[in-house]
Amino acid sequence: MTELSLAAEFPALTQADWMKRVEAVLKGASFEEKLVHTTSDGIRLEPLYGQMAGPRAERPELAPWTLFQRVDHPDPAKANSQAMDDLRGGATGLVLVEKGSPTARGFGVDFAELPRMLNGVELHAVALRIDGSFEAARALAKFISTRPVDPERLNVSWGHNHVGVALDLIASGFSGAMLEADGRVWHEQGATPAQELGAVLAQTTLNLEAADYPALSITLAADQDMFGTLAKFRAMRLLWARMLEYCDFKVPTLVLHAETSFRMMGSLDPHINILRSVAAVFGAGLGGADSISVLPFSLTQGLPNSFARRVARNVQTVLLEESNLWRVADPASGSGYVEHLTNELCAKAWRIFQKAMHMDPSDNGHDSKKEGAADRAFGWPKPVAANPASLPVIGTRVYRLPTEYSAEVEKLP
Repeated sequence: MTELSLAAEFPALTQADWMKRVEAVLKGASFEEKLVHTTSDGIRLEPLYGQMAGPRAERPELAPWTLFQRVDHPDPAKANSQAMDDLRGGATGLVLVEKGSPTARGFGVDFAELPRMLNGVELHAVALRIDGSFEAARALAKFISTRPVDPERLNVSWGHNHVGVALDLIASGFSGAMLEADGRVWHEQGATPAQELGAVLAQTTLNLEAADYPALSITLAADQDMFGTLAKFRAMRLLWARMLEYCDFKVPTLVLHAETSFRMMGSLDPHINILRSVAAVFGAGLGGADSISVLPFSLTQGLPNSFARRVARNVQTVLLEESNLWRVADPASGSGYVEHLTNELCAKAWRIFQKAMHMDPSDNGHDSKKEGAADRAFGWPKPVAANPASLPVIGTRVYRLPTEYSAEVEKLP
């Protein structure tokens, strides 16, 4: 093949040449103040990077990520209607959100009503995730045992951290992600990306020490910082590989799930949340997420209605089917900016992980090998996800709507 060089007719330029032009534009203003940015993790980001080689951080299988939708209506019949509507509209997975769980946002379903909630759902053709407790996992396993399906062939992330329940599920023939490390609760407390990564890595290591599992799940928040999210998900892949090497564990499958950030969502002019979700899905999808769930844009105002749910679903559908984001494995590989940010996140998260796992066992009588080591290492209370009613109001300061639109939420009794 003939080499194609689109810049062959232009003179070669160096970084020094670029700096001369920058200095002329700045007219004496500080380069550091104007063009250098520092992230919440203290990572220095410069305005210009060259190509940089780095390890690949791609999904194990080049295929579209799973498009999850939350099932969280308290009424089981309406929850079933939601689920069937989502599946007909392109969703390939359902998140069963347990009432009272940290991520229920004040809503959620009763797992005693699973037969009504999942009526008509072809379990063998749909991925399932639980946002809830080990009791919810037991309830789902009991329900599946009454159905004419092979439990080993189902795609389920069980969403808990109870080792005994995980072993029971394996003994009953179930597969999938047996235990969960959830970064959302850290993110919603204000954790930086590196802190979120370090926390879930510590929790995952504690899970791996207990037994051998077919797969483990990690959930991270994806926010409107598109490249920051992309780098965070890439970093998680690389940290996972490093942790397995460092700890000498048997290599299980990592199921990397993304949910769009609840922390980033506004209550005023909430349709702007749609744009934030697009950026978040873009970052998580290109960063290597195996599955993504988009929070409907009106969730800060109440229980989203069918329109808000449809928009959440179609944000992913467009990026999957029309933008084809899933077709390139690790598309940011080699980008100096993204590689730098990924490497710095890895380094900072790894130090947080080490701090969590190498604590003095005499500290308040706690042993670093027990659940909660990450909580104590960071000096934070046990993570609890925010309730919509307790969140600060996020909205626009300029160009505000003269009149807010009616909220796209369900009317609950």
